[in-house]
Amino acid sequence: MICRLLMLSLAALLVSAGRPFADDSRPKVSLVLTNASAEQRTHDTLFRCEVLLENATGKELTVRSNFSSAFDGLELVVTNKEGKTLAQQPYISHQSPYTPPERAFPLIKGSTGGKLVFPISGLPADAKAFKVRLVGTLPGSGYKRILSTETIEVNVKPRD
Repeated sequence: MICRLLMLSLAALLVSAGRPFADDSRPKVSLVLTNASAEQRTHDTLFRCEVLLENATGKELTVRSNFSSAFDGLELVVTNKEGKTLAQQPYISHQSPYTPPERAFPLIKGSTGGKLVFPISGLPADAKAFKVRLVGTLPGSGYKRILSTETIEVNVKPRD
């Protein structure tokens, strides 16, 4: 009973201060998969993704990576039409293991767009479509939430 009264008192205090609980739980950074395609190749399937990072924190964030962009903490999740996970591959998996020391990549207030490419081996060669989404983090930025896009379906372009 005392615990419930304390919770209600805290809720009333936060609301009276103009800060309802929901304000603190809304993500301040969102990840949007705006377009994706898949192309069957001889040894893999090549996924191309267009993505937006929306920074609504009110300040610039700095992502840190040994690789090449603010998107290096993301990975592509590929499922079949029924939702069974077929592959989960980090964006950095096909980049050189010999990289310069950690670099800083500013993530400005507002939108930052990018085009990400994922060559993935071992997927069913006869698949006509996959479902994909991007998930991940912003390493070194201090932003702790895990980011995820909506899942979208992509038709596979067959080899020529």
